[in-house]
Amino acid sequence: MSTTTTDSTRSNGAATGGRGIAAAPVDPWTYRSLAYLLLAFPLAILYFTVAVTGIATTLGLSITLLSPFAFVTALLGPIAFVVTLLMFVALAWLDGAVTEGLLEADVAPGFPDTDDGAVAFLRELVLGRATWLGAVYLVWKTLLGFVAFVGIVVGLSLTANLVITPLYYGEHVVLAGWYPIDTFGRSLLAAAGGVAIGYVTLVLVNLGGRLSAIVAEGLLTARE
Repeated sequence: MSTTTTDSTRSNGAATGGRGIAAAPVDPWTYRSLAYLLLAFPLAILYFTVAVTGIATTLGLSITLLSPFAFVTALLGPIAFVVTLLMFVALAWLDGAVTEGLLEADVAPGFPDTDDGAVAFLRELVLGRATWLGAVYLVWKTLLGFVAFVGIVVGLSLTANLVITPLYYGEHVVLAGWYPIDTFGRSLLAAAGGVAIGYVTLVLVNLGGRLSAIVAEGLLTARE
C-alpha cells in the first residue's frame, strides 16, 4: 500500500509540476523541465539516426531478396529487423530512466520476457504492445526534441537581446527590421518586451515538462 501511495504521489507531483504555471520563473520544476527539454535534442538525433539506419537496413536487405545472394539476405533481413526492435526497446528504457530522473515521472518501460525461451521472446518483441508503444514514444520524443530546442534557443536568445537593449540603444539598433530603438524610453519598452518573452518561454517550458511526464507515463508504463 505504501508503495502505491508513493508512486501515486510521485505521479501527481510530475503532472502538476510543483508551484503552478503562473510561478514558472521561480519554480524549480521549470528548470528541471528546461534541462530535460534541452537534453531531448541530442537524444532526438540519436533516436532519429537509429530509426533511419535500422529501417533502411531492414528494407534494403528485404529488397535484395531478389538478388543472387537471396539465401544470405533471407537470414540477415530478419536479424536486422529484430536488432532494430531491440534498439527501440533499449532506447525507450533509456529515455524512461531520464524522464524518471529529471521529471520524477512514474514510468516502467516493458521488456520482452526471456524466461519462456527464444521463440516466446521474439514473439513478444515483434507483436508485444510495449515494443510498439515504445516506438511511438520515440517518434514523439524525437519531434519534441527538435521543436523544443528551436523554441527554447529562439525564446531565450530574444529575451537576452531585448533585456540588455538599454545598454546599447541608438540609431543603429532596429527591432524587427523597422522599429528603431533610438531612445532610452524605447529601449525600456524593448527590455520589458524581452522580460515578457522570457516569462512566456519559461511557462511553455514548464508546460512542456508536464506534458512530457504525462506522455511518458502513458506510453512507457508496462501493463498486463
